[in-house]
Amino acid sequence: MHDAATFIFEAASHLARTRQAVQRGDPAALRAAVLALRDASEAAGAAEMIGLCARLRDLVAGGDAAELDALLDRIADEFEKVASVL
Repeated sequence: MHDAATFIFEAASHLARTRQAVQRGDPAALRAAVLALRDASEAAGAAEMIGLCARLRDLVAGGDAAELDALLDRIADEFEKVASVL
């Protein structure tokens, strides 16, 4: 497992990149950011975040921005929960 500070820094960075990719409508950047976020979540053992990232990845091709934003909000909420217990 990563240490807590590394996970928090990496996940926060990947969340920001993911939001930016949604706002730009850039599916390639969104896929890359979601995969990086999932990898950081796996390293930290954040099971719920891993599942949410998988759902977000599945929406990349066909989801609208509002749907992507809503799921991203859920991921951000879960990140806050995980970060608070680390």
